[in-house]
Amino acid sequence: MKRVLIIEDDKDFSDILRECLEEDKDIEVKAVINNESEAARFIQSPDLKELDCVLLDLQLPKLPNDSSTNPTAGLRLLQQIRQEQHFYGTVIVLTSSRSSADGQRALAAGCDGYLCKHARIDEIPAMLTELKVAIRGNVMMVSNEMRHVFFREDISAKEARLMHLLSNGKSWAEIAKELGYKTPKAAANVGDRIFDKLLSTQDRATLEQIGEKKRHKAVEIWKSRHSPNP
Repeated sequence: MKRVLIIEDDKDFSDILRECLEEDKDIEVKAVINNESEAARFIQSPDLKELDCVLLDLQLPKLPNDSSTNPTAGLRLLQQIRQEQHFYGTVIVLTSSRSSADGQRALAAGCDGYLCKHARIDEIPAMLTELKVAIRGNVMMVSNEMRHVFFREDISAKEARLMHLLSNGKSWAEIAKELGYKTPKAAANVGDRIFDKLLSTQDRATLEQIGEKKRHKAVEIWKSRHSPNP
């Protein structure tokens, strides 16, 4: 059973989304929250650790019944989910935007996928099918128009957090403590496997030829792909 939290202020959309997801016997929607304040309280509670997936709208009102929304509310919640609460389940951002810049900012903040809510009627069944696959934690790539769900490489949220820490100069000892690895060597071994995912065959051949370690090049690639656009 995959347990899902929906954070979405559009009631019509969240109702349809909940109904469609719960048609699948393997998916349970634990709660639907429509504002940033209540979402932040949930995120800070032990209930977050019981979830497998969070569906998160980027634009949310601050409080219940607010008429205005903040375009950065979702990113703030995403940073709390990943960096403060260390939630390593799937996080899929919901948005009306088709902008690749918005997608890159969401990815850099730690989401796994990006879903544009506005689709043609004939696209909705395929979109929901992809969403259910994504909730189960599987990797897929789809259109660069950001209409459906996409995932960064084949790197998990926890691996992405490791690369984020490494890119910010953290030592293996610090990373092990932050992410719960038993030893710095265990963290470094995980890091080495991530490097192999990021580096192309040509990258590895070049590094071997010049005698350079994989870490520097992998971090360089990670930063180039996942730094927020200015």
